Amino acid sequence: MYTYDILRDDISYLGYNGAETGSIGSSVLEKNIFYVRIGDGDDKIIITGGIHARENVTCLLVMRQAFALMGEKIPFSIYFVPMIDPDGAALIEKGASAAGKYGEFVRKINGSEDFSLWKANIRGVDLNVNFDAKFGQGKRNVRYPSPQDYIGEYPFSEPETAALRDFTREIKPIFTISYHALGREVYWDFGQNSEKDRIFAHSVANFLGYVAVDGDLSSAGGYKDWCVLNGITALTIEIGKSSLAHPVSAVEAEEDIKLNLDLPRKAYELYNKAFL
Repeated sequence: MYTYDILRDDISYLGYNGAETGSIGSSVLEKNIFYVRIGDGDDKIIITGGIHARENVTCLLVMRQAFALMGEKIPFSIYFVPMIDPDGAALIEKGASAAGKYGEFVRKINGSEDFSLWKANIRGVDLNVNFDAKFGQGKRNVRYPSPQDYIGEYPFSEPETAALRDFTREIKPIFTISYHALGREVYWDFGQNSEKDRIFAHSVANFLGYVAVDGDLSSAGGYKDWCVLNGITALTIEIGKSSLAHPVSAVEAEEDIKLNLDLPRKAYELYNKAFL
């Protein structure tokens, strides 16, 4: 898997070679939530991965994108945030021993020592339902700590989601892309009734060979959802064939990684076609 230690080394390498790097904030266990900026220009986009621990392969994808574009002349700014949930990544890598004072807590709510399907952060909050966007109204939401779907005590109760909120407000991106797994689908709709958003999403889906999903409003509390409510065009991209099972390995995702390597640059082009 793509571990936090590998990420830290890769961030250091990119920074040493001229990229802007840093942290948008810290996790519950005070791990850095790293970012790397590639390109230059007033137009900015944010690309995230790893908000769900078991979808760790998306961290690898986002960093592969950053490496692929390093040294290229990019006339806009791409902010890659590859691992929103570093505590969850450590949990699925090392087990409860990586959870510090939360070790017994995660064992209890997981019901076993196998954390390979864990989605949440170390406090059992599913970060992608913790944003202030119809909070608690998702079809699968639960109201107790769990390996998945727990909304948290209140919107932005978790340091990881609060950090991404504040970073997004600071950067002011023209659009965001959130990587998840599985299904090879592109989600964009959160009731905004925007033909330009729909055209953009379908153009991205066509480029990737994925399916754009219209009118699915079953989600709530996600980063994409919050961006849309705040006037930011946003896509959720699910990589990986639907026939696969979690957790998806790097080998299983290699075809999707290659499909998405140049998407940051292509998505910017498609956004301009749809909106300008």
